[in-house]
Amino acid sequence: MPTVGVIGVGYIGKTFLDRLADTEYDTVAYDVDESQVEAATERGATAAESPADATRDSEFLVLALPGTPEVEAVMESSDGVLSALSAGQTVVDATTTHPDTSRECERWCEERDAAFVEAPITRAAPRDGAHVMVGGTDDAYESARELVEVLSDDHLHVGPAGKATVLKLALQMRYAGQNALDAEIVEFTRDNGVDPAHLRDFFGMDVWENYLDREFAQDIEGLGGLAIWHKDIGYARDVARENGTALPINAAVHEAYKATVRRAGSDEGHAATLLRYWELLNDAAEREFQPAGD
Repeated sequence: MPTVGVIGVGYIGKTFLDRLADTEYDTVAYDVDESQVEAATERGATAAESPADATRDSEFLVLALPGTPEVEAVMESSDGVLSALSAGQTVVDATTTHPDTSRECERWCEERDAAFVEAPITRAAPRDGAHVMVGGTDDAYESARELVEVLSDDHLHVGPAGKATVLKLALQMRYAGQNALDAEIVEFTRDNGVDPAHLRDFFGMDVWENYLDREFAQDIEGLGGLAIWHKDIGYARDVARENGTALPINAAVHEAYKATVRRAGSDEGHAATLLRYWELLNDAAEREFQPAGD
């Protein structure tokens, strides 16, 4: 049976292992966090000692890492993927990175006659389920297609390496911007003496419950929504700067997330913490807060 090495078995990596558990694939897992590897072995995976170890034992490698620096380290380190990658293997990078990272990984893999596809995933689309955007050559896509079908509920081959990441960053810009706007209107209503729950209860708006009850605790393992969106809209701004794309609204949103990341507590990783930025601008610390009415 083919073996899939999953490198990075945090929140996303473990969902991949769960999807692979009842299939024909065997799994090998590596993570810098030993507790995550232990959780992966409880899901049926075999523990690997290093990215190279996982690579040697697998036909397919799936990367599920925080961002560009981690992908580059896993690929290029002395005991990394490239040190053991050989012809015929396929690398599937589910990490959201800078598009240039995908193109560089593709080049590294092609030099070793291995296939590479970027495959960033989203679970926040209006459609239910996990959706993957795939970037890579037609041949690389075909080598990874059956595995991608297992790892997702649906997927789209967007085009060459880098293009799928651009699409994922566009989604992240939309999600981050919508939540920044919602946080702002919730603060506007509260600061002017109106219960923001009316937005939900009377108008039927899907305002995040965390904004209404000011719940800032982390609810996504790993980076969390706050850090993820800050990272990804930063990548989007890098791409826009390189190509001369104007992103005036995205610039304001990024500044809000930047300020929020600096003020969030160590146990406050949730993107709802963005509400604090708007409250700060309105001297909201002097205002008594009440949870929104049920």
